[in-house]
Amino acid sequence: MAQPAAPKRLQPRMTRGAFRVQFVLWSILLTLQLVVLIMNLSLLPAWDLGDYISLAIVTLTVIYLAFLLYVRHHDGLFWDEEEAARADWDRRGRAL
Repeated sequence: MAQPAAPKRLQPRMTRGAFRVQFVLWSILLTLQLVVLIMNLSLLPAWDLGDYISLAIVTLTVIYLAFLLYVRHHDGLFWDEEEAARADWDRRGRAL
């Protein structure tokens, strides 16, 4: 009998730790760009190239953070399985 196919991971190399690091770094970038954008807009009434670039970076950062949350939603099951296997491996090692 054919077994049901296991769901495929979106990004096979992304672990929970990699997700956390990327999420923190992209959040910091978003925060800094928002601060720069707000400061530039409050001081200068006219938009220049830097403001448009900051706005583009903010948009791309928000999109990538949404993608990371999407990956987290779909890879959470795999991360839990990996942690359970690692905990089982540690438990067996300590039993010896």
